[in-house]
Amino acid sequence: MKRILLITMLILSIKNYSQIAVTASYRGANEPFEKGELEKFKATTTVFVLPQVNKKEDYEKILKEVWTVTPYKIVDFKDFNIADYGDGKYSIAKFIGDITISGKGTVYIHTNFAIRILDKEKFDKGFAKLKSDDKKYNRKLSMLFNEHLTYIARFPLSVNNKFLVDAMAGARSDEKIGILYDRMYTEQSFTNTNLGMLKNYFQKINQIISKGEHSGLYDDFTTPEVKNLKENTLYIPEAYMMEYNPWKGTEKLRDEKDLKKLVEDYKYKYQFIRDEDLEKKILNNEDIFYLRYVSMNGNKYLDVVNAKTGNPVYYFYGAGFAYNLKDDDFKNISKAISK
Repeated sequence: MKRILLITMLILSIKNYSQIAVTASYRGANEPFEKGELEKFKATTTVFVLPQVNKKEDYEKILKEVWTVTPYKIVDFKDFNIADYGDGKYSIAKFIGDITISGKGTVYIHTNFAIRILDKEKFDKGFAKLKSDDKKYNRKLSMLFNEHLTYIARFPLSVNNKFLVDAMAGARSDEKIGILYDRMYTEQSFTNTNLGMLKNYFQKINQIISKGEHSGLYDDFTTPEVKNLKENTLYIPEAYMMEYNPWKGTEKLRDEKDLKKLVEDYKYKYQFIRDEDLEKKILNNEDIFYLRYVSMNGNKYLDVVNAKTGNPVYYFYGAGFAYNLKDDDFKNISKAISK
């Protein structure tokens, strides 16, 4: 009996936060921070650099509602210069991306929203070695910053097909990579970054940090709250009606027959919803549940989120060739609800 009680207590003590990693781990693993690291972050002003597809005042509104762990300011992408924030008083919250090519020629595209702080001591040592008359000074300075920025939090960004195709084609050109980076801020390049979704991500990061906790990207879980979907509608963004072909690099809208097969094992109410309508529901603090899905390099990050609280009630991480939502995803969510 004592052993069962102990196991139960250990299970209840595990914190699960799904698509959000609050950890210094570069892999997004669920690892604790070094002593004093979160306190160091809380002493900074967080500089948010966000896409120009929304108005600055709209970002101000959602941050005012959910962000309390640090003072913050929003800086327009066109005005952001990381060299202005090298004194250790700031943390940087922005979209980041990189493209790597394996020895076999496979292209991997990583896009994340990341909050990071500068290790000023290490940065200063490297900065002292830079020579201002070096022709590559600006590039070396930028590399120095990136090398000594430590993660506080992140969440993966799911690129749309247009961005993905262009990234695959431009992976070997520095000029095209630079253009792609700009597009992260000047175009709607992702399927999980409407204002409402961003609000829920920021809301949850703020909550985890406020509690002094940490989280990772790779632990599946279900909470008791998922049972509320017995009586509530699961909203599914219309973007997830698309099906991606990784071999051809193309996507298509699933026809009615395919959509029916996709969700036929989900035994409860659901509704496909336009992105702008879902955004409005989240921003209006409606008590709804929605599916949030990210695909990156064949890895799948899938959760069901309470839009009012930002809390995921179900999460699944899948590695390898998980490019699309599948009927098993809805079957498993349905099983979790019925238990």
